[in-house]
Parts: sequence; structure tokens; C-alpha cells
Amino acid sequence: MAGISPKLPLSKDTVDGLKLNKTFKETVRQNLKMLILTSPGERMMNPNFGVGLRRYLFENATNETFDIIKAKVREQAQTYMPYVNIIAINFISESDTDPSTRILEGTTPSNFLHMTIEYRVASVFISDILAIKL
Repeated sequence: MAGISPKLPLSKDTVDGLKLNKTFKETVRQNLKMLILTSPGERMMNPNFGVGLRRYLFENATNETFDIIKAKVREQAQTYMPYVNIIAINFISESDTDPSTRILEGTTPSNFLHMTIEYRVASVFISDILAIKL
């Protein structure tokens, strides 16, 4: 089966030569993840591309910091992926009191950032949640 784009990170596949994204859902998920993780200035010929989530890793985990990240994600998605509609962005920490949102209780270090992005691509009927943990 033909693919839409190469899967990142690049790796070999016995059938296609390189592993490929074979659905639009996989491709949109990968593109959104790359947009979130790429730091501004990192992409050649496009210095404004990317949220640069890693630069917020050692910031204080406050609502103000989370609001800045949410605004940056929405701005970047609107600019570079206008077909994606961001529904919700949530942050989860080890200290959350709601047990349904806790991640790997008792095994996760307290210094991490876990973000979930619920999004939709209406034109191809895709809804998904991207979870990123740093």
C-alpha cells in the first residue's frame, strides 16, 4: 500500500523501504506533534515555525505558563495547519487530585509536562487526541 508521508523518526521497513504514514489521521497527528515540538528557528527557511514546547519544561507550572503555551499552540496551528480545529488543550501533572487524569501514579518523576490536545479535521472527518509527555 502506498503511503502519504514518511513516518518520523525515519526507520526502515521491509515492504516500503521506509516506514510510512498510510492514513490522513496518522499524517495529521505527526504534523501536529512536529509543530508542537519544533523550536522557533529550528526549521530551515521558516524561523517562526514551531511552538518549542521544550523551552517551557523548566518554567513554573502555573496557570499563566499553561495559558501562554495554549495560546502559542493555537496560534501556530492556525498559521501552519489551518485545517485543524483545536478543541481543547489540557495539562496533567503528578499532583492532580483527580485520579482519572493521573499518569503512571507512583512511577513518574514529579518534573514532567504532560499535555493533551483534542483536535478535529472536519473536512476528512478526523477527531483525535494527541498526548505529549516531556
